[in-house]
Amino acid sequence: MSVNRFKTMKPLLFQSVGAPVATSAVLGTVDVLIVEFGFGGDVLARPAGVARSACRIFARIPPINRVTEDALFALLLNDIDGVVLSECRSRADVQRLDVMLRVAEASTSSRPQQIAILAEYGAVPESVLSPCSLHESSPRLEGLVFDGQKLAAATGCKPLPVRQDQVTTAPVAAGRAATVLRAREAGLACYDVLPQTAMTEIAARQAFAASRADGFSSVVCRSPEQAAWLKIGD
Repeated sequence: MSVNRFKTMKPLLFQSVGAPVATSAVLGTVDVLIVEFGFGGDVLARPAGVARSACRIFARIPPINRVTEDALFALLLNDIDGVVLSECRSRADVQRLDVMLRVAEASTSSRPQQIAILAEYGAVPESVLSPCSLHESSPRLEGLVFDGQKLAAATGCKPLPVRQDQVTTAPVAAGRAATVLRAREAGLACYDVLPQTAMTEIAARQAFAASRADGFSSVVCRSPEQAAWLKIGD
């Protein structure tokens, strides 16, 4: 896919297990509702019931070395639109997931290439240091997601400040740059996860502006409140 780097895209919204589901009005302002990994029950059914007509639904899955074909088969039975691959390390992880999804789609009689992929990039040092391009790694791959707090934890850095446009730690700065550059090289969208500390409208808007200034296509909201404050879809 090819992305207009100057266009602001709708944000994504992360749905934690057990957390209240956003209203349909808020879900209408986001492109994707990301549900934490889980199969059956209310883990996917409850958010899906609210979001189905408002936005797409992606399931966040474990790192590729912990995903099985049986698990993906069960996940696809929930009629999701895509998956978010956590802790993606390189092109090989994306390609391996593409093959596994192909098998799962065939087993569930889903349309070929029906399930899209977003990859968490820069959450582990391997992805920041990887020399491998993601260009044409998979026709399913739509974009990359960067979470500075996860990379900070993985590298032993101090917690990020409230303002993401303030000076930050060197590994996190490198991860942000690597994610944006890798996405632009491959013609992908790239999303910056808003900090947990952006707990007011002013803080959320400041973090969003800083993300756009750094070249991110949009952001991932951690709560319905953050999505409502931004209202990118209006």
